[in-house]
Amino acid sequence: MTQAASGRTKIPTKSPQAARAGVGRPPGNKGHAGRSPRPFVGGISRAATRGDDRPVIELEFGITVYPARQAGDRWRAVWYENGQRQQCESVKEGRLAAELEKVTERLEADAPNMKGTGAELIAHYLDPDRLPVERRWSRKHAHTQRRLCERFAAPVIDAVTCQDIKTLHTQQIVNAAPTAGEGARAAGMISALVTAGIEGGYLTNPRLAKVHWQAAGRPLPAAQVTVAGESALWVDPAEIPADYDIGKLGQALAAGRHGNRDELMANTAAYSGLRWGELAALVIGQVDTAARVIAVDRKVIEVAGHLYTEAPKGRKNRKTIYPRVTPDGYPLAERLAARIEQARAEQAAGANPLGLIFPSPQGKLWRSSNFNRNVLKRAFLAAGWRDTASNGTWTWHSLRHVFCTTALFAWKLDATDVSCMAGHANVRTTLLMYVGTTAGVLDRARQATE
Repeated sequence: MTQAASGRTKIPTKSPQAARAGVGRPPGNKGHAGRSPRPFVGGISRAATRGDDRPVIELEFGITVYPARQAGDRWRAVWYENGQRQQCESVKEGRLAAELEKVTERLEADAPNMKGTGAELIAHYLDPDRLPVERRWSRKHAHTQRRLCERFAAPVIDAVTCQDIKTLHTQQIVNAAPTAGEGARAAGMISALVTAGIEGGYLTNPRLAKVHWQAAGRPLPAAQVTVAGESALWVDPAEIPADYDIGKLGQALAAGRHGNRDELMANTAAYSGLRWGELAALVIGQVDTAARVIAVDRKVIEVAGHLYTEAPKGRKNRKTIYPRVTPDGYPLAERLAARIEQARAEQAAGANPLGLIFPSPQGKLWRSSNFNRNVLKRAFLAAGWRDTASNGTWTWHSLRHVFCTTALFAWKLDATDVSCMAGHANVRTTLLMYVGTTAGVLDRARQATE
């Protein structure tokens, strides 16, 4: 029997078993002398089981090929996939072999969902039931991932069969983002989508996730200069307001519409470590004024214009402490206790139904956009935190950095304790953000070279 033509399609179907004695390749079809009738190298030939003498070819993973009886007949293959009998056929054996290459890929990877579309892959990725309860996304993260999928992924792969999704597609998805920041978020979404697709049997190639945003003729973002040897998490001291600056912001807030309440809000943020959403959701029952302890077990988030309360970041409840008096002399414990009594009276009168420590003017949860526009914008300008063009280094989140650095370097607390009170993922995060690795480099080098 002659060798198959070199240009013909072949699939990697070499069987690990030796061919049975006396069983050879089936004879060529009449009228096609001088060439092999099929490209299924490595398959094992046997007689059909339905009473005729037609040979069949057994391939790996339970695929059985039925050659054409004569010129013009169809080649057919059958196999079981996802518990169901499947088949395909073609007039030309080369076309059938090409189709079976995809079948073999699915069967080898045990990934029957590869026959689905990109739209099905996206639906699987966004399905909350694919994750155990303790690992499910927050409402805000789920909204962000849905937005990224609808805006960037769906237009590219919705109608593409999962098995035909290539790196070209995932790169196109990420490049569709208009900015580097949005591109980074799209790349993160693609990475998670590919992981979910592989786990769910929709994809097999992890290289689909190895893409990043490309400028493609668009202006590059401004270069971000970092300190050699320092972590990307490092918070430069210049990004952290001093105690005096907190006092100036507090005074500017006190001169505003809500007076002392907003001043108290800023000082509580700066010396308890509460994030904005945790502070906006803070209610009477969370504060133990005798022990000066705040139980952080909720936050408010805004998703698509709606406000929701849910567990804190990372679904980690924690407790933190606040000082009697701040380093700048503000009587935080006294003022917070007085505000709690005031909030109780408001709740009893129906003006503050939730018992919020820092409610909006309507006695409801603050929206961060409204707070920034109606309260912070004027106070930042008055305190010198912003110029008339709204440019400045410090933000509301800078107050959280004040708590962490004060606890570490003024109160001399252990980094492990600060990590717990701040709600960091682990103590390493705290160290990388505030202690750094390059402090004292020149002093050590100078001593070594004396």
